[in-house]
Amino acid sequence: MLKLNYKKLLIKKNKIPITCLTAYSKPLANILDGKIDLILIGDSLGTTLYGMQNTRGVTIEMMKNHGKAVVLNTKFSMTIIDMPYNTYRNKKEALKNALDILAFTKADFIKIETDEKNIDIVEHLTKNKIKVVSHIGVTPQKFSNFSRIKSVGKNINEKNNLFNLAKKLESAGSKMIVLECIGIDTSKKITSNLSIPTIGIGSSKYCDGQVLVIDDILNFNSNSKKPKFIKNYINIEKNIDKAVQRFAKEVINRNFPSKKYSYKI
Repeated sequence: MLKLNYKKLLIKKNKIPITCLTAYSKPLANILDGKIDLILIGDSLGTTLYGMQNTRGVTIEMMKNHGKAVVLNTKFSMTIIDMPYNTYRNKKEALKNALDILAFTKADFIKIETDEKNIDIVEHLTKNKIKVVSHIGVTPQKFSNFSRIKSVGKNINEKNNLFNLAKKLESAGSKMIVLECIGIDTSKKITSNLSIPTIGIGSSKYCDGQVLVIDDILNFNSNSKKPKFIKNYINIEKNIDKAVQRFAKEVINRNFPSKKYSYKI
């Protein structure tokens, strides 16, 4: 198996749906590598790993360290890494931080949450040979309270604005666009009118690909309220709970470690 490249990814558009999941560590990178087209080191690690209420507390150092661990253990899939909140407020800051993150992690793409105000940043990064993935629709870094997030692209104004934004971002040099929580008709129109891939999250099957947070499909933290677009593929939390209880019981009953798991004199 050869490593996926952007040219091969482009061929998939309108033909074979693109798969993308998040990973923040070596074990998950090893599991996903080659089975998933794109591995995203997302700033979602703030809520999934660090217990933050939102993603605004995620730092460049966090992204660099987790990103490096993932990329070092990814041979076949392509990797995308998020730029954290308030690290790309202007062209100079964006370029400096993007180069720092990419030099340290060696990720293939960098992702930024985009709107009409920072199209010029996408263009600036592209001109400096950085492969940018843009993120439109619901952009989580704008929210301090995720419970206030609602889907977009349902009325005429929102539809037109999102479509025009996507076209401008393509012209600015975006290699892909993530569409988050965008209505079916709007995501379908955007996807069919772009020559670059769209990756949907809560934005219908009409996108060129789909991304979810790995913790969500594995059903970690099952007590927390999940968005409508989340599908659980296994309840790994239950399996971990059972394993922990078995371990504790065996230790208390002095059944572990037995001779099999002990060193001889």
